[in-house]
Amino acid sequence: MDYSGLDRDTTLLQRAPVLAACRDGPVGRSTIAERAGCSRTTAYRATTDLERRGLVEQANGGYRLTGLGSTLLDCVDGFREAVDGARRLRPVLARIDAAELRENTRLFADATVVEADPEAPYAVEQHLDTLIADTSDRICGAATSFGSPGLLARTVERVEAGVEFEWALPTAVLDRLERQHGELHATVLAHDNAAAYVVDDVAVDFSCYDDTLVLTAFDAGRGTLTAIATTDDPDAVAWAEEIFERYRDAGELVA
Repeated sequence: MDYSGLDRDTTLLQRAPVLAACRDGPVGRSTIAERAGCSRTTAYRATTDLERRGLVEQANGGYRLTGLGSTLLDCVDGFREAVDGARRLRPVLARIDAAELRENTRLFADATVVEADPEAPYAVEQHLDTLIADTSDRICGAATSFGSPGLLARTVERVEAGVEFEWALPTAVLDRLERQHGELHATVLAHDNAAAYVVDDVAVDFSCYDDTLVLTAFDAGRGTLTAIATTDDPDAVAWAEEIFERYRDAGELVA
């Protein structure tokens, strides 16, 4: 990536509140200053600079965005959402380094993150257990680990209650699951509303519980949950379901 224009791009970020103030223009400088939370002097300098750069134009005694200005403002908004999402996902990103997640952190700008804490060692498990228990329609996801026996038992309970269950996991994880929790796994697969698919690899651990998406971060050595991020954002849920569908289509159904 070429960073030669970084100073110019930084200025654009600084001018973003003024750009946003012109979104439904034409708008006068006094209104711009009020909306952007800056002085009239700053609004004057900013609009002069943005007009010179072709991002705003004068019309009917005020300023409005040009096509380029509107496009770049959308880019700035997207960038800020992505940064907010990345910051919020920090405990999860410490365990998951996948392009699919890095490129979509904006979907998690409003996510709720629960992190393992020595003073509350079961907080993550308890939060996830509540989500599973409240699921009434469908569970789907992909995983490189499978959590505690308690979470597996809760999942079995939901399957036996008629909740549709579909899971994608690598061969090594399936083998470990069958060795350690074979009875629970067999119970799940004995139901017509449950299916598991073996895939080559899983880049992002996630689960969809009805309309809630959960990113799950595991300790690679111990297989324990270190953090989860939950969101009901429809775009985030659709993103995860699309990934799952790719796993399902490429995977092999476990008989």
